[in-house]
Order: sequence, then structure tokens, then C-alpha cells
Amino acid sequence: MQKIPQKAFCIGIAVFMAISFYGTEQTQAAAKSYEFGNVTMNHATKSQGGEPVIFRHWSHRSKYTCRLCHVDLEFSQVANETGVLEEDNRAGMFCGACHNGKEAFAIDNCTACHPKNKQHAKEMERQAKRDFQKLRKNMPPSVYGNKIDWMQAEVDGKITPKDFLPGISLQKTAKLVNKRDEPRTPALPGLPDIIFSHSKHVVWNGCGMCHPDTFALETGKTKMSMKEITQGKFCGRCHGTIAFALNDCSRCHSKPISQ
Repeated sequence: MQKIPQKAFCIGIAVFMAISFYGTEQTQAAAKSYEFGNVTMNHATKSQGGEPVIFRHWSHRSKYTCRLCHVDLEFSQVANETGVLEEDNRAGMFCGACHNGKEAFAIDNCTACHPKNKQHAKEMERQAKRDFQKLRKNMPPSVYGNKIDWMQAEVDGKITPKDFLPGISLQKTAKLVNKRDEPRTPALPGLPDIIFSHSKHVVWNGCGMCHPDTFALETGKTKMSMKEITQGKFCGRCHGTIAFALNDCSRCHSKPISQ
């Protein structure tokens, strides 16, 4: 049995991704590592003429799980779809659930998120870049996206993302946790099989972020294509926007091929 040469594997992946990305909205230049996952929150500032808030996922995912925000706090996974208002935050919803002066800085510290003007926005961007580089120095590296291997950082104990907020989160039971790995065969011959790890996703997402709305509960029942994923469907809801980028092919296509 002989393994497929690395060069052939890379060519196959490149062709596959080129076919998949063609005609989709994902054919854009990759973001800088410190900007990957940033979301421009301009729901309230459009009508008021102010500077938008830049939500930096990297600064939050080093402290909290994705599930805590997108399930417990009910943030949509679509940018600006939540429609966060100041009155919501002051009522302890959304950002206000943590930015209360105890869990994180209070929402009265407005300019920590809301730039006063364009110059202040540039200063905040430069400071965020410095903060990111400081964080990244101690993290396991990755090739794409933030250039941080967040899953390995969690395994190594570099970060311990919180998954529970008193008064908001409900205590989860370990009995419902699925930790098995599941292989999936790609449609294009010659590519390594996909190994989906439930255990890695459970840490960050729990079950409710994926099932049953996005993925059927039964293995193999959800039919999907790489083109659909690059269009932001299925795995593409997270990968390519927040989670590791789709061009990091071997992170999913990880089962060795032999012939």
C-alpha cells in the first residue's frame, strides 16, 4: 500500500477548492490575522451617523465558548441580524449580560467599544492589533485565519473558555454529550476522507448550535456540498468566517489515503 504523494494531494485540494469557490461570495482576499472574524456592528450607528462598533471574536473566544453567546445569550450567527440596542444591554441582555462591571467592564464605559470619531477608531484598531499580537505569542500556531490553533490552545490549557453564566445559562448534563469521530467521504475522488470530531465541537458549540436546525441528528442524513459550505451553509456557517478558514483543507480532510 502506498500513500498518495503530498504534491498530488495538494493539487487535488487546490482543484477541489477552485471548483467550489467559483461563483460564490467567498472568493475574496483573506483577512489579516488580527482582523479574521471581526464583525462590524452598525445596526444602531447607520441612522445616527456615528462610527460602528468592531466586535473582535478573537478577544472573546479566548475567554468564552461560542455556545455561550450564540445559544444562551441568543446572538444570531448572521452579522447585524440580532439588532442589539442600548436598552437591551442595559436590561442585561446580549452584551449587557457580561458588560456589567463584574464579569467585564460596564457598558457605561461607552468609548471602550464605540469610537468617538474616525481618529479614535484608528487608535482602537492599532491597540487591538497590539493586543492580538501579544495574545498570539503564547498560542499554538495555525496556518490560516487568526493563525491561532484555538482547539489546541484549549487542549493545552492555554485558554479555559467559560461556558456558564449564573442566572442565564442552564446546567447541562454530560449524559447527552456525543464525543465520537465520524468519517465522511468527499464527493471528489482522491481527496482524504473527512473526520468530523464531535468531541472538539462539543467543547465550543455544545449540541444546540448544530442540531437539529443545521444538521440532521442521524449520521449521513444531511446532504451537503463544498460549494454550499463556501456559500456559508452547513459547516460554512462558522468555518471561513470565525472558525478556521476553509482553505485550511487538511484540518478536515485528515484521514490518510492509500492505494
